Amino acid sequence: MAAIGQIRRHYALLVAIIGIALAAFVLGDLFKATPQQAINIGVVNGEEISYRDFSVEADKAIEAEKKNKQTAQLTSSEVFRIKQSTWTKMVKEIIMKSELEELGLTVTTDELFDLVQGDRPHRYITQYFTDPATGQFNGQLVLQYLQTLDQMPRESQLQWIEFERAIKEDQLNTKFNNLISKGYYVPKALAKLADTKREAQVEVQFVAQPYTAIPDNQVTVTDADYEKYYQDNKEDFKQDETRDIEYVVFEVKPSDEDREFHKAKFDDTYNELKKLSLIDVPVFVNSASDKNYVDKWYKQGELPLQVENLMFMAEPGTTVAPYISNNTLNSAILLERAARPDSLKASHILIAYAGANSAGEDVKRIKPAAQRLADSLLTVVKKNPASIEYLAIALSNDGAVKQNKGHYDWFPDGQMVPEFNEAVANGKEGDVVMVETVFGFHVIRIDGKKNVSDKVKVALLERKIEAGNQTFQDFYVKANEFASKCKSSNFDKVVQEMGLNKRSLTDLTAMQENIPGQVEGRQVITWAFNADRKISELNLFDMGGSYIVSILTKIKPEGYATLADVKQNITPAVTNLKKGDVIIDKMKSSGNLNNLSALASEFNTTVSNANLTFDATSIPGFGPEAEAIGAAVAMESGATAGTIKGSKAVFVFKALDKRPATVKSSYEDMVKQMTNRFISSVNFRMYKAIEDEVEIVDNRHIFY
Repeated sequence: MAAIGQIRRHYALLVAIIGIALAAFVLGDLFKATPQQAINIGVVNGEEISYRDFSVEADKAIEAEKKNKQTAQLTSSEVFRIKQSTWTKMVKEIIMKSELEELGLTVTTDELFDLVQGDRPHRYITQYFTDPATGQFNGQLVLQYLQTLDQMPRESQLQWIEFERAIKEDQLNTKFNNLISKGYYVPKALAKLADTKREAQVEVQFVAQPYTAIPDNQVTVTDADYEKYYQDNKEDFKQDETRDIEYVVFEVKPSDEDREFHKAKFDDTYNELKKLSLIDVPVFVNSASDKNYVDKWYKQGELPLQVENLMFMAEPGTTVAPYISNNTLNSAILLERAARPDSLKASHILIAYAGANSAGEDVKRIKPAAQRLADSLLTVVKKNPASIEYLAIALSNDGAVKQNKGHYDWFPDGQMVPEFNEAVANGKEGDVVMVETVFGFHVIRIDGKKNVSDKVKVALLERKIEAGNQTFQDFYVKANEFASKCKSSNFDKVVQEMGLNKRSLTDLTAMQENIPGQVEGRQVITWAFNADRKISELNLFDMGGSYIVSILTKIKPEGYATLADVKQNITPAVTNLKKGDVIIDKMKSSGNLNNLSALASEFNTTVSNANLTFDATSIPGFGPEAEAIGAAVAMESGATAGTIKGSKAVFVFKALDKRPATVKSSYEDMVKQMTNRFISSVNFRMYKAIEDEVEIVDNRHIFY
């Protein structure tokens, strides 16, 4: 429907565009292939990832996520993230395949058999074949599953193939990680050095003069200063290709005419609602409201204020006159009022039949047979209510019966399937009743009800006030007018002339998911990263609920950012270096470097104390100061280390005492710590190191 609305809004324009496009399609196809035909989605270590192969894998992951979330549709953001993870997975598979083949690592058929059915099964097997009754792994469940696999649906068989593939991949990764981690050796001397870094302490006094003590205008930063800092720290400025854009958003909002139109339609709907019998209301709401009817008992505090005040004092059939909230027209009708408990407790026996929801494959009885058995159990339990527990254990088809023995401890009103819930809520404590649900027949003993309060069943009617076709066209005309003017004039000038609000985005990356505030912003990013895009090009985008006119302002190629690009960001650091020079000159000329009290007094600061180790990450009050810490720890007792230029201040240290690390008879504990730390980091760091050495061509932004 949204797409049809877009077509209607631009009908005249589309007629012309379609004519041009048809001609371009016929002629263009003679001379060149489409990007999808000419370019793969990526190349990893010389191996191509075709768009088709990528799409197949991404679609499988998308369908799996839909099934997992039990939804027919995923959001564009969810789909994008799945495609990202699919790319990461495929790249890793190619990289690791090459590494594994070079090393000759494999998982043989016999090995895979042992991982599935052997004495020491893979962790995936133990995870998915645990007996719910005991909480322990049950190898018989694996054998039973495999013995019936050929009788299962094709989908289940394919899932098992994927499951085995996952086991094989994990085993290969484990072998590879073990190969790396087992080759790691920590000599005693290295362990001793690490222990010394951790334990050896120096107690220092220090004076620190922060750079903030000198105003920026008291130092002069030259181009040579910037150039030196840039060259000294060039690796910090390595970047992927990025692009900068500026854009104006034309957010489409309903006009007064749209509001009047929707109000009139909603009034008609409301008048029709008032004429309905209460039994027909849910179906009507499902067809007339933006949100489906919710069959729920509401207690006070759960309904909108405009509805609640009336519903808890009115009679069924009472309606709430239309009102507007959050750009939405609302109404409501009271269906029922009753005193109901907040919490319920019951015990039951479920007698399922073939075809009932969640009925296991072992359930062969037909529905009439299930009803006869349930009737018999009802008679028995009515005579002896205590028998429900052992009968449930023996006969119930509820999968949780082994854990709960048929008892459902306190559960909220409305949590259970409707027929079950109502039977407990409406019956008396101690009653034994039978109801049928989608799961089968339930013999229920009502064990308790508490916290009874007034509740209401209300049907809520909602319709969002949306902009109409004419309003969309009006906003499109305005956006198009702006875009046209920008083609012959300066972007900023036109923004100012038309009284618009310009937004900027810097350092966009090719696979950035979106732009702020725009659900469909990905299209702007793919446009900006088109290989033929040039600076100052602009485009008008239809975002569904808004229009965007965007202009490309900068292209920053992959590699090192230029000094001009980073100059603004590095100015504080370069300025601090110049301030450091000024402070150092003053400290040296003071003649008080060996007298910290006098130095502190002269520079209007204090003498501080700290205990530092080589492994220390910060100096109290100043944060990370690696160079200053290193200089302090290297001092001998009684020595002074002066004018050390840190990141936030200039430091002068005096070592009061130096305490060496305790000499240990064995450094095995440190060896274990260092080894375990290495092993825990192998999986990620090892793969990242390999990935950094592999040439990867990423063309994803061309396709999505």
